[in-house]
This record gives sequence, C-alpha cells and structure tokens, in this order.
Amino acid sequence: MYHDVPHEWPVNVCVRECVDAAFGEQTRTSSVRTSANDGWRNEGEETMSLPVFFLDALVPGQECTMNVYEPRYKVLIRRALGSSRKFLMMSLEDLTEDGFLETRARRRRSESEEEEEEEEEEEEEEDGLEIPAAMKEGCRMMRVSLKNLGRYCVECHILSAQELIDGRFVVRIKAMKHAVVHEAERDPAGYVVARCSYVRHDAVVNLEGADVDNGKGSMYCNVAMRAERAELLFHIWVNMTSGPRWLYNYGGNVDLLLQTVGVRPAKENFNELAWWMIRVLNPLPTIDGTIEMRAMSLNTTDVDSRFRVIAQMLIYSLVLVQRLQVHDWVNRDHAIAVCALEKVLERFEELPSTFNDVDPYDEPRPLLVNGVPWLWTKCWPREGATQDMLRELAEIIRDAGRDDGLDMRVHSQQQAAVRRFIVGFDSDRGEVYSRTWRDCDDANFAAAANLLARYHGIGGIVLAAWRALEDIDCDDVKLKAINNRLLALLGGGSPKKSRPMSIHELLGLTGSFADLLRRDMRAGVYKLLYIFDLCRALAWLLYRSLVLIIFALGFVFEFIFDREFHGGHRTAIRGLILGLACAFGASCGLSASAALERILARLRST
Repeated sequence: MYHDVPHEWPVNVCVRECVDAAFGEQTRTSSVRTSANDGWRNEGEETMSLPVFFLDALVPGQECTMNVYEPRYKVLIRRALGSSRKFLMMSLEDLTEDGFLETRARRRRSESEEEEEEEEEEEEEEDGLEIPAAMKEGCRMMRVSLKNLGRYCVECHILSAQELIDGRFVVRIKAMKHAVVHEAERDPAGYVVARCSYVRHDAVVNLEGADVDNGKGSMYCNVAMRAERAELLFHIWVNMTSGPRWLYNYGGNVDLLLQTVGVRPAKENFNELAWWMIRVLNPLPTIDGTIEMRAMSLNTTDVDSRFRVIAQMLIYSLVLVQRLQVHDWVNRDHAIAVCALEKVLERFEELPSTFNDVDPYDEPRPLLVNGVPWLWTKCWPREGATQDMLRELAEIIRDAGRDDGLDMRVHSQQQAAVRRFIVGFDSDRGEVYSRTWRDCDDANFAAAANLLARYHGIGGIVLAAWRALEDIDCDDVKLKAINNRLLALLGGGSPKKSRPMSIHELLGLTGSFADLLRRDMRAGVYKLLYIFDLCRALAWLLYRSLVLIIFALGFVFEFIFDREFHGGHRTAIRGLILGLACAFGASCGLSASAALERILARLRST
C-alpha cells in the first residue's frame, strides 16, 4: 500500500525489530520528534504527550489483539510504530470522545478561575455527565472520585503489528502503566492527543519499615485489612465459579483461567496483587461470572480504594450475577467476619484520634479500663458504641496466638509481640501458637495492645482481630456468636437497644446502587443467559420424563410377554417399541373415530 506523505508509509515491523535488536535504543532516541502529536515524551518534563485510542478499559498487565480499520486510528498506529510504540487506551464506557474533549476543555477553563468558581464548575461537570444518583452512591461507597471520572486510563505498548492488504492493522498490545490525563486536543489526523503522566501510587511500606512517627504502620494495616477482605472473597469466587456457564472461553475450568492470567504476585505487593485480581475477574477473552470493574478500578487513585472496588464487585458478582445466596457460600462465616471488621475500621477512620496528645509511656493503673487497654480509651472518643467496639476487639485479640518465651520488658520482644499480632503465626515454622494472650496477665496484654495501637493505629487493631478470627474454624459456634455481636454493634448498640445490622446491609446488597445492578442483570445479555438456563432446565425435565415413560412401558412389555425384568438398553428398546405401537394404535383409533363422525354426519344430513 502506498500513501500520500512519507510519514504515512507502512512500517516493516520485522525489519524494525531486527534493527532494534542490533542497535538497541540508539535508533529510537535518534528519531525523537519534538511535536506533541508524535507521542514522544519530553525528557525535561514529568508529563508526556501520547495519542489516545478510545476502545476498552484495559488494566496494567492485560494483552489483547485489535483489528484497526478506522482511518484516524490507522494513522495513529503507523506513527506509534515509527516512534515509541506507545499510546493511551481509554474506555468509551464513561465518556465518548467528544465528551472527553469537552470535559477537558471545561476543566482547563475552571483551573484559571477562582476557587469558588472552580467548585461550581466541578458540580456542573458532574451534571453534564448525567451520572445517576445510584451510581454516585456506589462510587461513594467504594471511595471512587466522580470529580476525576474519565481522566484515568492505561498506557499501552505495541508488541507486534501487521498491515493487511486492505490497509487494516492487526495489532497485539499490552497495557503497561496506569496514567492520568491533564490536557487533550484533537490532532489534524482526527485522533486525540493527550498530555498525561503516570499515576504515582504511594508505596505501602512493609511491616518492618512501619513506625509511629510517619503513620506508615497504620497505612500498611489499613491496606492489608482491605486486601484480606478482597482476597477472601476472591477465594470464595474461585471455589464457587466453574462450568461453561460462566467460564465458556476457558472450558469451564477456573484453573485454566488462572494459568492464562499468569503468576500471582506476592501477598505483600498490594498494587500488583490488586491488578492481578482484576485481570482474573475481567480477563480477555471475557467471562460472564463477574461484573465489569476495570473502568471503575482505573478511576481509583490508591490501592486502598481499588481493593474496595474488587471486594464489592465480587459480592455483587456472586449474589446478583451467579445467584448464589450468602448462606450457600464456602467460608461464609469468615466472609461475614472480615466484612464486619472492615466496616468497624471504616467507622473508626471517620472518628478523630488523639494519638499526639497521649504519652504512651505514661501507664496509669488499671491498665485495662472495662476490658479495654488504657491507650485505646485515650485515643478515641469515649462514646458508648465506640467503647463497646473497642472492648469487643480486645476480647477477640486475646484469643490470638502468643509465644511462651515473650517478655514484654524487653524492647525487641515487644516488637516481636506486635508483629505477631499482625502476622498471626510464625512464618518460619508455619505453626499456630499453642498459647493465647488469655494465658498471660492483664499487664502483659495491655502493654502489647498499647504498643499495637501506638505503632499501627486502628488498622493494626482490626487486622489483629481478623488474624485471631481467621484461626477459628468456619463452622465453629464461637465464630457465629462473634459475628452476631459485631453486627449488633454495627447496628448502633447492643441487641437490646437497637436492631442489629443485617448481612445484606453489611455486604452492600441494599440501596439504590444494588437495585440498579439488579435491573441491569434482568436486561441485556444476562436476560438471555437466564432464559437459556430456563430452557435448558425444561429440556432436562422433558428428557427425564420421556426416559421414565419409556422404561415404564418396557417393564410393562416384559411383565406381559417375558415375565422377567432385564433393565438396561433391552428394556429401553422394548419400551420404545411399545410406546411407538401405542402411539400408532392411538393415531389409528383417532383416525377411525374421525371417519366414523364424518359418516354419521352425512347420514344425518340426508
């Protein structure tokens, strides 16, 4: 294929890859163009200009093959192949291409005005997008900002490309990094060029690097608690999702899906773990077992909110899509426990704390105030419901494992005690401790619990409570009783004073956002799938009824003629023959009856 201008000539991908392999990055850096439309990054700035391809919401790590046939996007691919081989992929689910440019223009105008006028413009922007109230409620529940809706996308890299004889491109791409768009304009070729930058996810430190001065210990435990909730619900989904009904592109085998997605990241690598879960739940090729969550997860700016989206969408996928009620889940009580503790964490995050006003080394007597460590009572408001929650958390933590050799007077062993609250068991031995904190005196427990609150905040307390509940068997009556008490406290008080929170309220299955998803499940492709399930059930019932009738006729035939019951295919054949004979006899009888009626009618007329 020949083109009008030289920069639109087709790129021989094979030759280009050979040159890159031979000369490395030298060939690319020598051909850097300074125009904002070429997709090359300005080395002196933190932002870069890349073309935008409006198609689907990919997440980092996903790969897909595109059939590019629009003229503007063919120019985009040619220019990308001739330069950095990178472009941005943005979903059409939230905004159209014209709506995206209009939104960016409004935001650029609002940034040049005063702060009050900027807030008014932001409100008008949300109204311009016509976001339903139910969608706003769901985004608030999962901590997804609507103000930046449509700004976040993913940077894609072209792995291979082939131009066909009719001018179309078959391109294999891979999503690489999470990006945010600052400005956008339309290129003369027709596609959109955006000035963007990578989303800098705050690195969540590991447990050894957490300390009280910078608050990273609390941040680590908050994210770890949300990750534990999402991971448990993910395991429930994996164990309960199978068959071609939900995994039709993977032979109905969830192990094949996990193998296709790739190796699971380490548990401590929260950011990569979140993206890996999303790649499993919304893979390419797609599955019907989950709700689409890639676009919403891209609009999250931190890993904490991303785990919220994953967990909530998993609940909706199990209950609303697969129609699996909560009482049918595996590890049901553990799922309720982790969701209740996450809700407790959310309640305390909204409360003011007074850590800076409390001296942790000032230890008054008694060390436990109504069963609550004294530092806990000093750091959070002394309201009835708050103190009741703290008391319940303290009671749960006292069931956590404890080593026999711990001495709280030694600083290194104090750190080990706090770490074991968070980890739950000795990772070197892989064994649960035989003793618990109930076997020691109140002074040692209060000292360890105060250090836990000091170093890791309310997130560490809630995570330690979950580690204790995680070791209890799912069918244990004790776990059910703890769940009932937590639901009663989340409902507003003791069971005698207020109604406990229901499980559906805890899991977010009530409200306008859940109703909106239910309506979506009754329409579109899911409606056809439910009709298909109904037809399949009716066909199975008809098949079983015919088999029953055939075998019944076969046994009647053998009872009359053979006086011996054989069963198996012989009885089925005899039953089928007898059934056909009965049907033939019935049809002959009906035909004879109809003929007789016609003869009698003629006689009456004469």
